[in-house]
Amino acid sequence: MKLFFILVPMLLGFLPVENKQLKSDRTEICDVYGTAFEVKNVFEATYRVYIEEDEYSADLIVFKETNELMADDTGLWFFTKNKAFAEFTICYVEDRNLADFTVHYTDVDVEARCNR
Repeated sequence: MKLFFILVPMLLGFLPVENKQLKSDRTEICDVYGTAFEVKNVFEATYRVYIEEDEYSADLIVFKETNELMADDTGLWFFTKNKAFAEFTICYVEDRNLADFTVHYTDVDVEARCNR
């Protein structure tokens, strides 16, 4: 009977229930890979990114893939021209303090990694 009084309010939304989907909306920096789309508005972006000149100071070393199917691991991004096909959006910021994380672009795919 006690279980009934616990489950019914939970089902009706009166008791707080941990929502794992809300927690997974903002992933770890090392898990950011796949199809990206660049936006100009900071408020539309999933991530605000600062481009770091030094790879050792960057949080994420990114390689721009030419094939969408190959962007399947840490630091591998494929930039799409259509926002609907993107898994996440980024906006480049000029102030490092406003960025969610910093990136350094590399020309070699095996150098893509997470520095955190």
